[in-house]
Amino acid sequence: MKITGQNPYAKIESTRERKGAPSSESAPAERAVGRPAAEVEMSDAARATRELRAPERPDAEKVARLKQAILDGEFRIDPDRIASAMLDEER
Repeated sequence: MKITGQNPYAKIESTRERKGAPSSESAPAERAVGRPAAEVEMSDAARATRELRAPERPDAEKVARLKQAILDGEFRIDPDRIASAMLDEER
């Protein structure tokens, strides 16, 4: 691969600007098509699934304790415990 220092996408970007195509910052759906976006109603099962997949909120107090332990040099990593937890998760 030859590196020339030129932007290979410059031609694409300038073409978009000439044609008036939207930039990488997209407008809200209602402005893009001239009407409000469609409304979607979720079932109870879909809502429950979404809640199960949602990431857990971090425990702010635990994060602060761990951060302080790291800064104080008191945080110790137990590789055996980590390996055991990884194996348990796969079982």
